[in-house]
Amino acid sequence: MSEEFKLKSHYQLAIVGCGPAGMSAALNAKIRNKDFILLGSDFCSPKLAKAPQIDNYLGFPEIKGEELRQHYLNHLKSMGIEVVTWKVLNIYPGPPFTLVGNNESFEADAVVLATGVSPTKLLPGETELLGRGVGYCATCDGPLYKGKKVAIISYSHEGEAEANFMAELCSEVYYIPFYKEVGQLDSRIIQKKARIKEIFGTQNVEKLVLDSEEIQVDGVFVLRESLPAEQIVPGLEMDKGAIKVNRDLGTSVPGLFAAGDCSGQPYQLNKAVGEGGTAALSAIKYLDEMKKS
Repeated sequence: MSEEFKLKSHYQLAIVGCGPAGMSAALNAKIRNKDFILLGSDFCSPKLAKAPQIDNYLGFPEIKGEELRQHYLNHLKSMGIEVVTWKVLNIYPGPPFTLVGNNESFEADAVVLATGVSPTKLLPGETELLGRGVGYCATCDGPLYKGKKVAIISYSHEGEAEANFMAELCSEVYYIPFYKEVGQLDSRIIQKKARIKEIFGTQNVEKLVLDSEEIQVDGVFVLRESLPAEQIVPGLEMDKGAIKVNRDLGTSVPGLFAAGDCSGQPYQLNKAVGEGGTAALSAIKYLDEMKKS
């Protein structure tokens, strides 16, 4: 993301995810002259980058995954399309949709979800206690836990900054990392290397059950690199862990489309690229019809 970039308050279209599906959607939105934003991570499509060789992608026989990824990124660059590093925490249906991140939000008339599939399963109790002690952004909700006990479960180094922030506010902060080589943590933080069995609570979070002990806490923050789609969008209809879509890649939420691995199997590059383009065209049709009405 360039230093000159400034997030606007409103876009016609928001594309969430910068893998093959998201990049394909952005390309089609650009060609159709829509006012859109492409949201992603610092490193677009690590899954593609790790592929040693791809044999079934039309026009590029026996190409390495990283080589093809660079072709994608160069294509975006040539079209003036920028990937904005911005993590989406919630999307509230509209119209317009409201996309919420860390201390920022903006609106979009339509949304294409191209978030891929989360490599980690939801923790027992996570869904049931979401919003009642379970959250996905410690720095956003920190003031609510002043003087209280919290646990932070993190799948990457990004969680360390959030844990250090919470150490300034909370009476106790527990940090459970699911990655190697933890960096700099505040001395007040209690680090636990353990398997999580359950987030427990009757009305609100009461404790975190580990394989060898139970920790009494008021809040639990689960920090993943990408959030499951059903946690991002309230009321989104799912089918066997995938976002349920129709032939136009529309979801159960009008104006919200899904493409790529997040819409289900097969998890193939051809499918992701094709669905990304189709989802963008369907979103553009939705926008044009909305404008007429």
